[in-house]
Amino acid sequence: MRFPRRARNLLQRRRNGGWPRHFTILGTFAAVFRLPGLSVAQEPEPVVAKDAISVHRVERGIMALRETVTGSITSVTPPRATVSLTPQQRAVIRVGQTCSVQVVAPTVLSCKITHVRNDTVLGTATAALEIAGSLAPGAAIRDRIGALIDVGATDSIVFFERPASAQPNTATTIFVIEPDGQHAKRVSVVYGRLSGSRLEIVSGLAPGDRVIVTDLATLTGHDRVVLK
Repeated sequence: MRFPRRARNLLQRRRNGGWPRHFTILGTFAAVFRLPGLSVAQEPEPVVAKDAISVHRVERGIMALRETVTGSITSVTPPRATVSLTPQQRAVIRVGQTCSVQVVAPTVLSCKITHVRNDTVLGTATAALEIAGSLAPGAAIRDRIGALIDVGATDSIVFFERPASAQPNTATTIFVIEPDGQHAKRVSVVYGRLSGSRLEIVSGLAPGDRVIVTDLATLTGHDRVVLK
């Protein structure tokens, strides 16, 4: 019988006394030939403290669709603002849609779309917002604002509260807590649309799944962890 070169080299090291004491011929043959019934010690699963993670539950239901936009105040009295639109947003944002705007956190004011404009020269689009109520004292023209525009709703969609690192319309992996509550396994997931803080699940997760949303980037290369 002619052994593979790796086995011959290891056996020669054994004869010459250069083989580490903790190696055994049986263990070496198991690693080289992958003999059935024999195994090599595996790296233990990493431990994650339960009180160091945040967990979100996957749900199914109606999810309001909102587009996130930014812009600036164009008038203080009456309060108005203009926001920039991406080409994708221009396709779904219409005059009359309701929205909410934040000038100074945490106050949120309601608003509505009064105009949508296309600049054919620059290839850009903007929307004008009419804000209900009064702006906070000290607010001025050109102050930056953020807004959420209501563009519709979806029926029977699978979603969860978006982790900080998750991006819409992407594929990634995430840890899901197993039924025993003592372990979590890595699964592949595809994300869809983003609506405010809610993110659509296209595949990989099911309603009722409990997902670890804390960043576990240090566990790259591990597919399962122990929770304690």
